[in-house]
Amino acid sequence: MSGVIAKYHCNYCQEDITGVRVKCAECPDFDLCLQCFSCGAEMGAHKNRHGYQLIDCGNFPIFQAPCNWKAKEELVLLEAIEQYGFGNWEDVSQCLPSRSVEEVQEHYNTLYIMGNIGKATWSVEPSFLVKDHTSPDSGPLSPSAKTNISAGDLTAAEQQELGYMPCRDDYEREFDNEAESLISQLSVGPEEDELEVALKLAQVDMYSRRLRERLRRKALARDYRLLEQFCGQGRAKGAATPGTTPSRKRPCPDEDREQQDKMRVFCQFQSSTDHEQLFENLEREKELKARIKDLMRYRRNGITKLDECAEFDLARHRREKRKENKKKSVQGSSAHRKPSSMASRKHEEKGSADPTLSEQGGDVGEGSKEATDISTMLSYELLSEKERKLCQSMGISPTYYITFKTVVLKDQAQRRRQGSPSPKFRSPSGLDKSNSRRILSHFANSGWISAN
Repeated sequence: MSGVIAKYHCNYCQEDITGVRVKCAECPDFDLCLQCFSCGAEMGAHKNRHGYQLIDCGNFPIFQAPCNWKAKEELVLLEAIEQYGFGNWEDVSQCLPSRSVEEVQEHYNTLYIMGNIGKATWSVEPSFLVKDHTSPDSGPLSPSAKTNISAGDLTAAEQQELGYMPCRDDYEREFDNEAESLISQLSVGPEEDELEVALKLAQVDMYSRRLRERLRRKALARDYRLLEQFCGQGRAKGAATPGTTPSRKRPCPDEDREQQDKMRVFCQFQSSTDHEQLFENLEREKELKARIKDLMRYRRNGITKLDECAEFDLARHRREKRKENKKKSVQGSSAHRKPSSMASRKHEEKGSADPTLSEQGGDVGEGSKEATDISTMLSYELLSEKERKLCQSMGISPTYYITFKTVVLKDQAQRRRQGSPSPKFRSPSGLDKSNSRRILSHFANSGWISAN
C-alpha cells in the first residue's frame, strides 16, 4: 500500500479526478472527467457513443450522522489496520493525513467493535478464569441452607427443663425415642442374599416413616406454639412477679370452646393460620345468619329502610319492658288472690295465636290512654289523611294498622280466589271489638272488602 489515497486522472486532459468520474464501458482502463465527457471528447479507439458508467470516488459517508468519514477514508482505514495490525494507531493515522491518532482509534472502536458490525462479526473471547462446575446443593444439610430456628418465648431455664436444644431443634428425649433401635444394628454384607437385603430395606423404610411422624409432630408443636403455651400455663400457676400479671388469652364462650374442642383433630391437616381463619369464618357466618334473621323480622314488620331499624328496636324494647313490668305486677297481685275466671287465660291464648300483630301492636289500650302523637312514628307517611285520623283517634301506631290491613286484604283476596264465603275476621290481641269494627267499616267504605 502506498500510504495515500488512490487517485484517478482523466485520459484526455490528464487532470486528477477528485469527484465523480466517467468510465467507458467498452474501452479498458479509460476514464474521463465530467468536463471532457460533456464536451464529447474522443481519443484513439474511444468514441463518444460508447457506453459509460458514473463512478463516485468515495466522497459520500456510509454511516449516519454525526459520523463525517467518507467511504474512501473507511476503505483506507481498514486496509491500514490489515497491514499494520490492530492497536498500531500511529502508523494507521499516517495513511489518513486529515485524521489524528485519537480520531482513528475512537472511530474504529465505536463503529467496528462496539457497534452493530462488531456485534455481528466479533465473538466473545473465552475467559481464562477457572469455571465453577459444582452444582448448587439445596438439601437439608447444605451449607447454603439457611433455616432460622427460633426457641420462641422459652427462657434458658425452661429449655433446660424440657431438654430442648434450639440450635439443633432436637430434644434429649424425642417422640418414639426407640425408633433408632430398628437400624442401629443393621449391616449389609456381600454374602447376603436378596431376601435378607429386602428385609433390612423394609426396616429402613419403617424407621423413615417413624422419623417422618416425629418431624411432623415437632413441626405441629412449633406451628401452634404448644411449648410456649405449656410453659406459659406453668408460669401463670406459679407466683407472679410483683407488679406484673401473666398474659392470658381472651376467654371465649362455652359454645366456641366446645366447637374448638370438636375441631381440634383437624389441626394436623392445616396450619395455625388456616385453623384460626377457619374459626373466624365460622364466627362471621354466625353473625351473618343473625343479621339475616333481624332483617327478615324488619321486613315482616313493614320496615324497608335501615334508618327506621333503630327506632323500631327502641320501640320494641320499650314494649318488652312494659310487658315485663306488667307481668311482675300481675304476679305480685296473684300472690294475694286467685284468678277470677278462665276468660283471661283464653284471651292470652288468643293473643299468642298471632305473634306478628301482638309484637307490633303491643298494648294498644295503653297507647290510647297515653294519646301519643303518631306523626313521629314509623310508616306515618304511608297512610292517607282518613287513615291518619282513624289511627290518631284510636291511639294505634301506623305500623300496627298497616300490618292489620295487610292481613285482612290478603285473607280477603285468597277467599275470593277460592270462592269461599265472606270471612269472619278475628280481632287481633290488644285491640277491642269496637276499634276492630271501626277499622273494618273503613275498609268496607273504601271498597277494599265486601260490606257483608
